[in-house]
Amino acid sequence: MERKDFLAALGLSAGSIVISSCLGACGKSDTGTPDPVTPTPNPGGSKLDFTLNVSSNSDISSKGWTIMNGVIIAKNGSNYIALSSSCTHQGNPVTYNSGNNNFPCSLTDAAHGSVFDSNGARVQGPATSALKKYSTTLTGSSLRVFEA
Repeated sequence: MERKDFLAALGLSAGSIVISSCLGACGKSDTGTPDPVTPTPNPGGSKLDFTLNVSSNSDISSKGWTIMNGVIIAKNGSNYIALSSSCTHQGNPVTYNSGNNNFPCSLTDAAHGSVFDSNGARVQGPATSALKKYSTTLTGSSLRVFEA
């Protein structure tokens, strides 16, 4: 084998390894970012308990609600409501309607359209059970969301 043939083969081999490594990484997520709709499992059976800064949360500032750790947190006047963020019908995310102070399922077609009140109770739709309600405590701008 001549030197130029050897170097060409070596270059093609190295290029193949680099490309396959890059393509293999495209199918995997290494960020570890949890889906905001799915509740984060609590290791060791511990109860859900987290804190967020409501003054710096852009969703609460702009929309009046946010989803974090599988919980929808909505501002209602000076109070905060925290409920499970997944509709009990098929697990679709719920949103917050501040005008009616309720939590409609994000899918509103004829097969969906569940609505929950501020305590998580089902008001209408195909859902048959309530959303889980969480306790909240506001200290300054830190809102603690937890299971009592």
